[in-house]
Amino acid sequence: MTDRAPLPRPQPRPSGSRPNYALRRAVAATLALLVLVVLGLGVRALVGALGGESGSSDAAEARAVDQPTATTEVPTTTTTAPVVAEPRHNDLTAPPGFPLREPPVRAVSEAEPLVVWTLGDSSAQALGQLLENGLAGVPGVTTRTVHRNSTGLTRRDFYDWPAALPDLLAEGAPDVVVLSMGDNDAQPLQPEGSETYVDVGDPAWLAEYERRLTAFVGQLTAAGSRVYLVGQPAMRDPTFAARIAEVDRAYRAVAAADPELTYISARALLGDDSGAYTATLPGTGGARVTVRSDDGIHLSLEGARWLARVVGRQVLADYGIQGP
Repeated sequence: MTDRAPLPRPQPRPSGSRPNYALRRAVAATLALLVLVVLGLGVRALVGALGGESGSSDAAEARAVDQPTATTEVPTTTTTAPVVAEPRHNDLTAPPGFPLREPPVRAVSEAEPLVVWTLGDSSAQALGQLLENGLAGVPGVTTRTVHRNSTGLTRRDFYDWPAALPDLLAEGAPDVVVLSMGDNDAQPLQPEGSETYVDVGDPAWLAEYERRLTAFVGQLTAAGSRVYLVGQPAMRDPTFAARIAEVDRAYRAVAAADPELTYISARALLGDDSGAYTATLPGTGGARVTVRSDDGIHLSLEGARWLARVVGRQVLADYGIQGP
């Protein structure tokens, strides 16, 4: 909001001259002139009455210019990321609750436990380990973490997740796969059937990455696993944040295309009130808790614990279990 230019100081109105009714002129005055004067004063009084509000406004405006007044600035909000149009859940003292699914995906018991895997890159390591800790006391639930640092779906020459998956599932697919990967994927890739690389931001990049993610998730669901896609949080570096947002966009699109998939927004859980990067979130007693690591990319222990708590609640609710 720009400041309005100061109004020009109102100029004083010329004061009307009153007729001199001295005795020397009273002799020369005629009755007609007196009538005209009286009529003139009457018209002026009437005009003044009708313009009273304008006159008062002018006087008030003059006083406002003459006397210094305090200015109130309208606060503006500056963010480094678009506002996230979804509920914020970034208060560590108030984890979101999820209604128990009715009927649940399936009944869970000690005889038929719920098997939960966390699978992905380095972001899956801490998330999986904290998820294991959080679900350790829940009867009928077993957990496992499978992670490969610095991997993803972009660089299949470094590690090929789709090719490795059959061996991982050889002993039986889990009921649930919490998939957390992507912070290594914001780099050029080759679309299927193409000999050229396209970079993040090119529509062809997004289309190819969505295709790869859809195919990989399809391998898991075909094996009988229910998949929970954990999105990427905002990153501290603005350039990297914009690139990672494209990865997160693909996760959202893939989840939106299949009602059996669940997307969990790390931006809503770990961003500030606008969804932008923040290193801390409010905790007990108003204290700020560090939820991101020093690199501005990964989660701290408390950040991973918070994300694992919410993911665990969501998974258990789908299977009719009240989460911790």
